[in-house]
Amino acid sequence: MQFTISRETHEKLRRIQDLLRHSIPDGDAAQIFDRALTLLLADIEKKKVGAASKPRPTEKSRASRTRHVPAAVKREVWKRDGGQCAFVGSSGRCDERGFLEFHHRKPFASGGPTTADNLELRCRAHNAYEAELFFGPFVVREERAEFDPTRSGPSPDAMARWEPFW
Repeated sequence: MQFTISRETHEKLRRIQDLLRHSIPDGDAAQIFDRALTLLLADIEKKKVGAASKPRPTEKSRASRTRHVPAAVKREVWKRDGGQCAFVGSSGRCDERGFLEFHHRKPFASGGPTTADNLELRCRAHNAYEAELFFGPFVVREERAEFDPTRSGPSPDAMARWEPFW
């Protein structure tokens, strides 16, 4: 892999190489890059999907009355859906693994609880699509994403317009 970094990033790399000489004596950038990605991945998974090395025990019988998705529920839904949009259309399951959101099968506005049984992963486009089906096009406030009929997921052009949700 090759990429260009800024002067500031290069200075950070040099500082890290100096600080890690005890464990990476030759300052191998590939090893440093791997360690950095490992830490970044763990941090993002903790924030986005509630990943934890020692998750706290939770009370599963209590349904949430808010849109907040507890970490234990995020972990369960993420694992069950395999970190992929769970929408199944006429051409099969959507293969999107980016722009994922937690989708209420029974909408929250209609009394749907925020539980693992009522949540699925949806890419932003399929989440908006199902909201429009349920609530109608005039209630949904976000711009509708377009679909590429040759793929099971949303078109790259449509997804490029979206900002990350969580």
